[in-house]
Amino acid sequence: MQSLFLAVLLSLAPPILLVDNGSRRPASVLALREVAASLSTLLDGRDVRPASLGFSDEVDAAALGGVPARTLRTELASLVSSGAPGAIVAPLFLGPSGGLRRGIAACQEEWAGTASFDLRVGACLVDESEPADDRVGRALTAKVLQLARRARLRFPLKVLVVDHGTPSRPVHEVRERLAGEVRELLGPRALTVRGASMERRDEPAYDFNEPLLERALAMAPYDEGDVVLAMAFLLPGRHAGDGGDVAQIVERAQATATEGKAPLTVHTTSLLAMHPLVLSVLVDRVRAAEAQQPSLVA
Repeated sequence: MQSLFLAVLLSLAPPILLVDNGSRRPASVLALREVAASLSTLLDGRDVRPASLGFSDEVDAAALGGVPARTLRTELASLVSSGAPGAIVAPLFLGPSGGLRRGIAACQEEWAGTASFDLRVGACLVDESEPADDRVGRALTAKVLQLARRARLRFPLKVLVVDHGTPSRPVHEVRERLAGEVRELLGPRALTVRGASMERRDEPAYDFNEPLLERALAMAPYDEGDVVLAMAFLLPGRHAGDGGDVAQIVERAQATATEGKAPLTVHTTSLLAMHPLVLSVLVDRVRAAEAQQPSLVA
């Protein structure tokens, strides 16, 4: 009887759309599906659907076990047309994504005037309204220490917290917050911790992204010896995947020997999305979104 009651409750609960930016790389789509499955388990079997803002629907389904990837637009359009009452968006983004806001707005414009649909959007993983919540920083620090043990690195460590780089100051501030949390959590186990960006726009207005990773790896003390690259990336893709942009930057930096200095060896952490602390944040974001007042879009 209890299992039947739970099944009825689950059938009435709105689906959860786990949304990332999207990638044309199969590994990214498969990783998003793995996160969605883990989140579903943590939410007692809730319907959690992986969806991307774009790109992933271009991946050949044959590389995805025969199951095509779906975008946020596709999922929401299907739900609205089927008469579903609503859905919850759980953003798999570290910081406040303008792309996510624009993607949701575009979908809402599509169904405007055709249905009433209660769409609730959770906060991103690092929420400026919760300054004491350092779970993502703790996850990143755990990755650093795990790598240090595995590679038998000597303390204190030299750590670069690297993200994609952004035209958005609030998103940049998330990276800086994470670097600060890693610095505090490592304490005397770190010689130095600072942030770096994989890339940036050229205009002076975006100088806040400096240093670029390639420049950071050419500056003391990061230009020799063992350096830990703490990846503020969630899923593999063109930037953070095997042979991706970050890996290529590291390869070039290591190949550029500086005379009179020790060889540079960069050790890169694994990505964040499947860490238990990050999953716990996602659970809380879903529950907080469910507790919001209904936001009907007509």
